[in-house]
Amino acid sequence: MFLIVGQGNPGLQYARTKHNVGFMVLDRLASPKDYRLKGNAFVAEMAVGEEKGWLMKPATFYNATGEAVAPFARFYKIPPERILVIHDEMDLPPGRLRFKAGGGNAGNYGLESISKHLGSTAFHRLRIGIGKPPSPEEGATWVLSGFRPELLPVMERVLDAAAQLARDWVIEPPEKIQQKYNGLNFAPGAPQAQ
Repeated sequence: MFLIVGQGNPGLQYARTKHNVGFMVLDRLASPKDYRLKGNAFVAEMAVGEEKGWLMKPATFYNATGEAVAPFARFYKIPPERILVIHDEMDLPPGRLRFKAGGGNAGNYGLESISKHLGSTAFHRLRIGIGKPPSPEEGATWVLSGFRPELLPVMERVLDAAAQLARDWVIEPPEKIQQKYNGLNFAPGAPQAQ
């Protein structure tokens, strides 16, 4: 049993914002009509080969993600190491994604919420680059705004790769996922890892 969590905010006004890239990836793994409300989250079932699990879009706001994740994981007896959280990352430029098994939360309040409510930082993370705002004071406005039109093709490729990473993560070891995906760079003109 596994759980793939997309971080984001519920509501149409947030649907295409940078903070909702986690939800965007999940929409590539199941149709939006497949999700149903269960507890504090919209969930859909997913299978990869013989492995069965869940996709989750928390119905809580981004910074309270743990309130949805932890009760669900406990109910279905899903250990932290079988949870993948997909989220936006200002420290990565658009076009990049980075997988990590466990570790710190780097100031991401949603990850901190999950760590606190799960009592563990051993869950896995998929960081999707959104780039830095023009100034640190504009961080909140930045994550709640959409991508510039010229970046949309780049983000489509990133989101497709992230969805494939999530499928592979279900059945492949973390080391293989890192080797396969962490070198990818979809920014225009960027050299591709071999």
